[in-house]
Amino acid sequence: VLGMVAAVAIVVFLVLTPTSVDGDDNDQDNYGASEELASRKNPEREAIIADRLALVTPGGNETLMEPNSPQYRAWQWLVYDDEMKLDPAADHLQQRYLLMVIHSPSMLDESDDGQNWGSPVHECEWEEVQCKDKMDLMYEYGQDDTVWIDDAPQRIVTGLKLSQRLNGQVPEELSLLSFLQYLDLESNKLVGSLPSHIYELHKLDTLILSQNQLSNVDDIGEFKHLEHLSLSMNNFKGPLPTSFQNLKHLKTLDLHTNEFSGDLFEVITDFESLEIIDVAFNDFNGTISPLIGNMINLTTVLLGNNQFSGGIPEEIQFCNKLQDLSVEANHDMGGIVPLVLGQLTSLVYLSLSTCDFEGPLPASFGDLTNLKFLDVTFNNLDGALPKELASATNLTTLGLAYNEFSGSIPSEFGLLTNLKELIIQNTNLMGTMPQEICTLRQEGILQSITASCGNLVCTCCDCN
Repeated sequence: VLGMVAAVAIVVFLVLTPTSVDGDDNDQDNYGASEELASRKNPEREAIIADRLALVTPGGNETLMEPNSPQYRAWQWLVYDDEMKLDPAADHLQQRYLLMVIHSPSMLDESDDGQNWGSPVHECEWEEVQCKDKMDLMYEYGQDDTVWIDDAPQRIVTGLKLSQRLNGQVPEELSLLSFLQYLDLESNKLVGSLPSHIYELHKLDTLILSQNQLSNVDDIGEFKHLEHLSLSMNNFKGPLPTSFQNLKHLKTLDLHTNEFSGDLFEVITDFESLEIIDVAFNDFNGTISPLIGNMINLTTVLLGNNQFSGGIPEEIQFCNKLQDLSVEANHDMGGIVPLVLGQLTSLVYLSLSTCDFEGPLPASFGDLTNLKFLDVTFNNLDGALPKELASATNLTTLGLAYNEFSGSIPSEFGLLTNLKELIIQNTNLMGTMPQEICTLRQEGILQSITASCGNLVCTCCDCN
């Protein structure tokens, strides 16, 4: 019996002894961790920096001290983890803090890689951050009394590009970067409206919000110096905000792929600085105002897939810098194709398809010697094809299908030695495809000829 008790005692000793040894090790590890944590604490530095950061934190100290907030994390990073170890009095402490709040992991897409934000260099060296020297900005702003620059840091953030990083609401801290001139928030997951204070960025000249899920920019007109605006591919609906009429300095207006409605040109009639208008894939209606002729700097006008009507005004002839014009899929556009389009000799791209146009194809299109793409498909155009079109020798795509064209195909089209695609099915064209055109196909220049080979005899066509 004594032997059995001794054996049990030995087993118990062997089982318990390692456990107690491990416990001692854990206690020592925990003590070491606590000691390391304690060594990080610097209450005085925390307090001094917190006082400065609270001044630029919406909600002040209450928000800053909330452990789960991005503001708290940015504060703690500045105190303990930022390898720059900024002096609490550094002129760019608040600016650095605001950028880190905006870049908080709670707002980031999971695929974001940080792109060197938080690295131990001046924040103006972080990727997609643009800055200007304080003295340069003072010279740039001159006597503008709406800008108080004296207390600004020596290097001032004036531009940000934050693509594929943010979700939820637009960070309010952006409005505290008072000297922003360029803000690009494209391709994020931002929702709702812009924070009210962001409209106080009075020097903003470029705002890119495309490819988000935003639905409200009612006060957009507060950006009175805005030159470039992109709101494309969001959730906007209804008429343009009333304040939009204040954006008279706009050069770029990009609203495509939303559900905006109403009379566009009633709003932008006197926007004479415009260079680019892209409002395709919306529900705009009304007519294209004759006052478009005053927008002499236009290079791109994309109005396709809306509900415009009333034809193309003759006054467009004065937009002689125009390179890209599309009114496609405005089913009630109607009227004739204006002869004056042939005067827009800078045109490279012209799409007039699916607009219910009627009458002849203007012979003046032969003067468009820079034109590469011409699509007049799905209209009610009639008459003979003008042989003068052969002078537009830079054409690579020519779409004439689904019209009422009659007669034969001009042999002069064989002079279109850059033509790669010819689309002529479902017309009343007759006769034989000219050998000059088939030669282009045989030589591998013309890659595709799509035709209806009933009334048209064609040995080199893709018949349907």
